[in-house]
Amino acid sequence: MKKVSTIIIILIIIVIIGVTGFCIWMYNEEQENKRIDAESVTLKENLTIEFGKEVKVSDFLENLNGELVNDYKIDTEKLGDIQVSFDFINIKNKKRTATFNIKTIDATAPKIFSGASYTVKKGYNKNLTDVLISGDDIDDNPKREIVGQYDFNTVGDYKLTYLVTDSSGNQTKKDFTLHVIEEPTTPGQPTTPKEPIYFNDILDNYKNEKTKIGIDVSKWQGEIDWEKVKNAGAEFVIIRIGYQTDYDGENVIDPYFVANIEGAKRVGLPVGIYYYSYAKNVNQAKEQAEWVKEQLKNYEIELPIAFDWESWKSFNTAGMSFYTINKAANVFLDTLTEDGYKGMLYSSKNYLEKIWNPTKHDTWLAHYTSQTNYQGKYSIWQMCDTGRIDGINTNVDVDIMYLK
Repeated sequence: MKKVSTIIIILIIIVIIGVTGFCIWMYNEEQENKRIDAESVTLKENLTIEFGKEVKVSDFLENLNGELVNDYKIDTEKLGDIQVSFDFINIKNKKRTATFNIKTIDATAPKIFSGASYTVKKGYNKNLTDVLISGDDIDDNPKREIVGQYDFNTVGDYKLTYLVTDSSGNQTKKDFTLHVIEEPTTPGQPTTPKEPIYFNDILDNYKNEKTKIGIDVSKWQGEIDWEKVKNAGAEFVIIRIGYQTDYDGENVIDPYFVANIEGAKRVGLPVGIYYYSYAKNVNQAKEQAEWVKEQLKNYEIELPIAFDWESWKSFNTAGMSFYTINKAANVFLDTLTEDGYKGMLYSSKNYLEKIWNPTKHDTWLAHYTSQTNYQGKYSIWQMCDTGRIDGINTNVDVDIMYLK
């Protein structure tokens, strides 16, 4: 009996020693894993990033003793603190998760596009902060102020400062002179019409093996004889499908769209499309793209569909940042490409350089000159709005397409 008791005691002691040893081993293993994990990830000292900048997880890692599972792009399109989590395989081939915080900031001051002077007639009744164009990269409604005293009812010159402040406290100011003048007593000189540019001359100067020459049309060209247009040498056409009537307005089909697209297709001209938008946000832009797709369901479109937003004189009152207008354009174009169409952004050289950001979609450049000096990428150049071609009784925009 004593022998049995002794054996049991010995077994218990062995179990206790084994369990204790295992617990010590587990503790040491856990501490070692914690040490390895703690030493696996070293973050960079600066964890701030400008709003909207493209960054990945690895951009914030000073050192990683292991291998990233997925070095993904971080969404920085919101201001403030952002939590970032990522998985990695440590040096003991164990999968681990680490978390850190970054902060997105707005370090860019607003832009002011007005000149050094602004002239109005006595009795002018508009708000200067609405008509002197300005905007911010992120803030849809920056604070706009005119600093100084002036009187629209008193003729004179007023030295003023235009001050724009965004929600992050960034400021831009510009001094300018407001000229308040009397109503002219004699009519001004009539504006001299621009000289027409004949399509044949454009063909002679710009047509080669790497270009096609075409036109873009809307209701302003009236009825078009497409046989004559084709015989005159036009190689493609971009047709306005419709437009938004105003901010928050409805979509309206161009009254000549059907006649134009059917006429162009009848003579074998490749067709592109553009839509004139007043979209104030992403939702409106997407709805407009869906509307365009509905109008095109019975037609085959060979060339891109363009987003045309150019109401810059009323930009201040639209409640949009440069981020918002760029986002709206991309959503419009992305919505079209989802259904197999090709998207294109239309804009003048001035605003391509000042407001629009580089896009994955093609660019349709408007710059009325004999030789553009625009440095960005573009696939079509609208080189004039005073073109004359057989088959159209008015001026028409002429475009040069560059073949890839």
